[in-house]
Amino acid sequence: MRRSRIEKKGNNHSETLVGIFKMARIQIILLLLIGQNTFGQAVRIDTLKIPARGQSTEIQVNSLKFPVIKTGDRQIDSLINRDLKNRFTHNEFSELSADSTLIRWADENIIYLDFEITYLKDGLISLNISAEGCGAYCTTWRDYFTYSTKTGKHVTINEIVDTAGNFRNIVIADKNKRYEEQRNELKATFLDKNSGLDDDGYKWALARYNECDKSFKLESFALFSDHLEIIEKCTFPNVMKNLTPGIELKYQYSDISKHLKIKN
Repeated sequence: MRRSRIEKKGNNHSETLVGIFKMARIQIILLLLIGQNTFGQAVRIDTLKIPARGQSTEIQVNSLKFPVIKTGDRQIDSLINRDLKNRFTHNEFSELSADSTLIRWADENIIYLDFEITYLKDGLISLNISAEGCGAYCTTWRDYFTYSTKTGKHVTINEIVDTAGNFRNIVIADKNKRYEEQRNELKATFLDKNSGLDDDGYKWALARYNECDKSFKLESFALFSDHLEIIEKCTFPNVMKNLTPGIELKYQYSDISKHLKIKN
């Protein structure tokens, strides 16, 4: 009887130690997660996770991930996060919270949602959000956003760089040159008998190139640690995704310093 009590006491002690170790492990994991959510010193970026369509709330492996910006000021946080959610969803469900909106989005065939923080410095945060929706066919897209972490306001390209002067001319010239290069590459692909691009596909893609070229606006941009990128969007359906023109307009801060309105 005494031995059994000792064994029982020993087992309880072991179970207690195991419990302590598990709790310590959980605490370590939480600390690691907090560390991963921190980008910079004053501003924290948390992740709001919503299960993708067809998953229970307990399954988070393929969840939709949306950024939650935390500056330490509730009013600023509210301004940024509400505006970000509404801009990304084009004001759909504008009065709902981010999680309620994303739950509805998940039910409308949104199968992928994730984000990337590209810049957090001098009171500015720049990020992009990628998404994929599938109906009759799947479509992917990426949107770009920049905010002031001091005021909570959305920041436009005109507040970053002088777009009324010579910089605009530089961007337009670079855009025109790259579209011409892409047209030449498209034609070379069409002339390659092994490419699989037929006459109808070539004409459609060329017309789309011309549409995008003519409708270009100096609006969408992203900040990175060492450069500014002007975003040119020319979307193609997934079945022709390989023909999407690669128009990259990147400018090192050191090269455009006289046009910048921000310190870097």
